[in-house]
Amino acid sequence: MNKNLIYMVAIDHEKSQHNHSMFSTYSTKSWEYWCKKNNTDLHIVRQHKDKYGFPIWNKLDVCEVGKSYDKIGIVDCDTMIHWDSKNPFDFVEKGIYGVRDISNLNWVYQSAKNYGDEFFDFELDFKKYVNAGVIFLDNNSLDVYSKLKDFYLSNKTKLDNWDKGGGKEQTLFNYITQQNDYDVNLISPIWNTISMHKTEFFHFNWQSLGFVEPPYRNFVDLFNLCKNNNVNPFFIDYGNVWHFTGFPIEWREEVMRLTWELVGKNYE
Repeated sequence: MNKNLIYMVAIDHEKSQHNHSMFSTYSTKSWEYWCKKNNTDLHIVRQHKDKYGFPIWNKLDVCEVGKSYDKIGIVDCDTMIHWDSKNPFDFVEKGIYGVRDISNLNWVYQSAKNYGDEFFDFELDFKKYVNAGVIFLDNNSLDVYSKLKDFYLSNKTKLDNWDKGGGKEQTLFNYITQQNDYDVNLISPIWNTISMHKTEFFHFNWQSLGFVEPPYRNFVDLFNLCKNNNVNPFFIDYGNVWHFTGFPIEWREEVMRLTWELVGKNYE
């Protein structure tokens, strides 16, 4: 057993809009390569436990799986890690490390309001609100997931039938984190490149090829142009953990597949 762990949930389930295996295969390949290269254990949850209403809640079992590790990373199955990424565990000391989620502040506000009005009696500090799709923490902070698990099981009926919007675990994770005064350490967005379509991370310097406007209108054209000219979209060159979220889920499988076709050789 290594001293650090990456934990991921990648479950196909009837309650999911799409089969996660359609895109998680590219995620797991990237993390398998990186973990082996960096002496890090990888635990992928592929079987759903019936005690949870939705597959995402299987994430909470990291509190048991990870208890023997010094440092733990919890990543979603729509992420990929750069083949030559630095080791995020090198900067993990004490507390919870995540990227501030400001990709849709109205969504964050409404999510916090909906869950806060129902379950909490304090205002969430949005300056410390992190995206829960990529989290790194030390062993002493791992029990935040135990507390979130207890919260879920105590409110299971309400949460399994939640129809007020605002996602599943992310805002609750932030409430539990702040309610219990965990140290929240904000890290660079290169460790969780959420909403890449808004930051134009899917583009590249097409001007250097002599174009006066973007020479593509879809992802296929974009990635073919990159492949033919030996260039990469910005997210590959400047990001460490690529998070394919914040845009329609219908795009996800295509973009992750095209990404793998462009750079998959680097994971061999």
